[in-house]
Amino acid sequence: MCVLYVAFALTPSSYSLAYEYLGLAPQHPLLGSARMIRSDEWIVFTPYIQIAVNNDFGQINAYSPYHESLRTFQALPLLDWGLLFKPYHWAFFVLPAANAYSFFFMFMAMAFLSGWALFLRQLRMPVLAAVLVSATLFFAPFVQVWWTSNAGAFALAPWAAAAWLRIGNRWLRIAASAYALAAWVIAVSYPPFIISSLLAMAVLVLAFRRDALTLPRLIDAGIAGAMALAAFVGYFHDIIPIVRNTVYPGQRQSAGGGVGLTSLFAHVFPNLMTYRFAPLPIFKASNECEIAVLGSLLPLFTLVLADGARLREWAHGHRGSVLTLAAGVLLIACWIFLPVPVLVGKLTGLSMVPPARALLALGLLINIGCAMILVRCGVRLERRRLLLLASLLMMGTVAKFLFGEGQFSRLHSAADALPYLCLAALAIAARRPKLSVHAASLVLATAALANLLGNGLFNPVQPAGPIFAMDRAAVLEALQAQGARKNADGVLVAPGAYGGLLPGLGIPAVNHVLYLPQMGYFGRYFPGMPDNEFNFTFNRYHHVAVATDGDAPRVLQGDQVVVPATVLLAPPSLPADGTLQ
Repeated sequence: MCVLYVAFALTPSSYSLAYEYLGLAPQHPLLGSARMIRSDEWIVFTPYIQIAVNNDFGQINAYSPYHESLRTFQALPLLDWGLLFKPYHWAFFVLPAANAYSFFFMFMAMAFLSGWALFLRQLRMPVLAAVLVSATLFFAPFVQVWWTSNAGAFALAPWAAAAWLRIGNRWLRIAASAYALAAWVIAVSYPPFIISSLLAMAVLVLAFRRDALTLPRLIDAGIAGAMALAAFVGYFHDIIPIVRNTVYPGQRQSAGGGVGLTSLFAHVFPNLMTYRFAPLPIFKASNECEIAVLGSLLPLFTLVLADGARLREWAHGHRGSVLTLAAGVLLIACWIFLPVPVLVGKLTGLSMVPPARALLALGLLINIGCAMILVRCGVRLERRRLLLLASLLMMGTVAKFLFGEGQFSRLHSAADALPYLCLAALAIAARRPKLSVHAASLVLATAALANLLGNGLFNPVQPAGPIFAMDRAAVLEALQAQGARKNADGVLVAPGAYGGLLPGLGIPAVNHVLYLPQMGYFGRYFPGMPDNEFNFTFNRYHHVAVATDGDAPRVLQGDQVVVPATVLLAPPSLPADGTLQ
């Protein structure tokens, strides 16, 4: 199936939205629906992949007026020494671009499923259970809603830890761990997800593999970390100081709290806050990505079906594991739900993790911890337990009416029926002694199946071919009909916000997404702006949008800057050499 997926050049991209967005005939995915909310992918990451392909994998975008570097914190297929750490992009140099992009997503999916399964095996989870839990995590809402622009952050996270725990030969262990760690941080250098994953894996190792925390292994981890850090700094040495000194995200620091406690209950009732992924009316200020948790039915199954007697016996004999896991969950929960000062965040490193992103760490600990309990303590598929499970599921279903703000429709969808189908499957298994022998595996399998069916098509399935074959002339014609014009340098100035779509098609345009500030370029057009105001406006990662009114740029939100068309269409006040005209 993996070979067919790549052979037919399929992707989970929502790029089909770009056609209608650019005024062309709409395109539709083969399966599922394209998601506007995944603009980080279809309006940023995918266009940057196009840019890399259009520039023959060079490090500079030669077709852009900014001539920006393509060595960014979201790894692109570039012909430089960093390619050694990007095996997911190697296909771009042997396959057509569409198939290579398909391979990228397939590689990441397989890396996630196998990597987390290997890590769970090192926590001494049985093979089948590890595979099922890995699948449950992969199809969890949080992973799926962020997947298409952050696949590397999730998929490559467990490989260094798995190598460090699994490999016996010291030098091979150091080399493999260093390579895996470097590949991970270079793939998507997004601190909130990296720190969340590291924290969760550290707690899990402390809880279930303290035997591995010997001095020689810890020294090896330090050596591997130093080697990976050297590779990371060596690759990004030019842009690290630039990003660190930006207004956004370089100077962004987070305090704890701000996430509603309802999100905690959503870990037990996965659909509690959503209708087909969209927030319920009371959460309308949120969106599909911000409201998602790394949820599954595992916590509820553990609460109701775990063998209580064996659980008490196991907890008594493994107090260290229980206390460590509980402390980790409590630490992260405090950061997410309580108003922890920024100073505390700075001391712990959590100031780089917005509380909503720390839901990744919380979900990993809760789900893996529950799976470990089910595997080690077993389950009891008794009638009274199944009735209690049915009652709790009904409570979760009814509770959604509390979030409807008086609305009684569009609160429940087919996804809300999946837990009941899982309950029915477990009830059938309970009546068959041969199946009930494998009760723990059945419970894990039903949780994995529920996440697969409920979240598996959040990202659509669409051919990648059209991504690399869009009619540029038709796009230009459509944009010019909407008022887009070229300035004296031949650079398109198109009213509106198009993200990186136009540069992705090889169209030189002011409209873009800039990973790194382009102070020199905008300084030529706005030399009269006060330094502080100019720095605040342009010293950031941002989408460049164009407005037809006004004569001054302005910041709409942290990552969006609007510039006036009249100024960008006129000759710059300063030429490239910086002398006043």
